[in-house]
Amino acid sequence: MALDGGQSLLRKRFEAAVKTIQNLPKNGSYQPSHSVQLKFYSLYKQANNGPVKSSRPSMFDVVGRAKWDAWKALGDMSAEEAMQAYVDEIMSVGSSLSAVRTWWK
Repeated sequence: MALDGGQSLLRKRFEAAVKTIQNLPKNGSYQPSHSVQLKFYSLYKQANNGPVKSSRPSMFDVVGRAKWDAWKALGDMSAEEAMQAYVDEIMSVGSSLSAVRTWWK
């Protein structure tokens, strides 16, 4: 099934936003909080995998459990809604990221 023009544009913006986040310098000026990192993680997983289907990690896996909880909280959000929310989130922190301005134009 082919994506229509709007979905294709959304996919391109989402992929550009993902690349921007993945290419942030580890010691750069923008250091996202843990809650922001979890938000990006959960939206990425929802956009690419849909709602969480795995069981909740053990209480001894603190990081895995936090990631799972963030993803699970998105419920039945559609892939398109998750992609748009990811793009919206990067735009909200965009004033700290000069890279955002280059792909948004």
